[in-house]
Amino acid sequence: MLTRRRALQASALALPFVFTGPRAFAADQITMADVGGAPGAAIRKAFYDPFEAATGIKVVGVVHESDPTVQFKLLVDSRSFIWDGCMVTPAHVAYLSRPRDYLEPLNIAPAAASNLVPGMLTNNWLGFSVFSTMMAYRTDKFGENGPRSWRDFWDVAKFPGRRALYRGVNGTLEEALMADGVAPKDLYPLDVNRAFRKLDQIKRHINVWWTSGAQNTQLLQSGEVDMSDTWGARAFAAIDSGAPVKMVWTEGLYNTDGWSIPKGTPRADLARKFIEFCIKPEQQAVYSGLVANGPTNTQAFQHLSPARAAVLPTSAENIRGLGPVDSTWWAANRVRTVERFQDWLLG
Repeated sequence: MLTRRRALQASALALPFVFTGPRAFAADQITMADVGGAPGAAIRKAFYDPFEAATGIKVVGVVHESDPTVQFKLLVDSRSFIWDGCMVTPAHVAYLSRPRDYLEPLNIAPAAASNLVPGMLTNNWLGFSVFSTMMAYRTDKFGENGPRSWRDFWDVAKFPGRRALYRGVNGTLEEALMADGVAPKDLYPLDVNRAFRKLDQIKRHINVWWTSGAQNTQLLQSGEVDMSDTWGARAFAAIDSGAPVKMVWTEGLYNTDGWSIPKGTPRADLARKFIEFCIKPEQQAVYSGLVANGPTNTQAFQHLSPARAAVLPTSAENIRGLGPVDSTWWAANRVRTVERFQDWLLG
């Protein structure tokens, strides 16, 4: 008879299991689930391989789904621990903490986190990769006098040109509220009705609703749009290709990818050692030198050039203009807000 436990085991084991590195069968081995792609390759170079060299503990990398929380819960419920750690955001942690706790404590001493950006270490999560939502514009259109705020972005008379916005709620609602005069420090809890009223004003002026980071980079590279909201690493990719694009660090937001451990994995202690290793500033510097996401250990900037620091969200200069995303608010309100946004787009 197929019991619920057996069904969960079968489901968990059937989940995507794509390797980002060679598989090994050493006694001391952990499996970490990350986002794959260029960040996954950077994680291997910055963290997986150096950790193995330092400790002898093999790290196998696998790619998780864009939202790993269902996979995470299944493997804990079924005790089929195909992962020993997973790359998650604070919003994922909120989903995995209530009403049932699916996360192991990290047991990292506060002293080890003394140089971290505030909020990057909790009992069950360590942030190591900060990414930003911000504005970018083409300097061949505006020179150095382009839009500097979301109020400017909404001002189609003062800043005429083709515009793009993200076809999603995260960041878009916050941008609308800042365009309506809400100070970044006062964004949360989001006034959703006010945000949609402000979006009504710009909707007919949006030429492209972009859906992926690759598309966003292409829009900025090609000049198909003159300004857009963007993810910092995607704007940098356009700049790195030679496009005349300027990143605007004021009125931006930041969020963070980090590590958590599924409750009950028999290799939790090994995973804890790996996660604490990821605090090392020199390893975070390697990572942020390969992808344009900011380190969470401020000492990492001692190992990065000023030119590289200038495009990273956690540099002292840039983080002043950014505020943290309230992942707790989004965890509680995301589903109904997404539904409303989709209806609004079609309306």
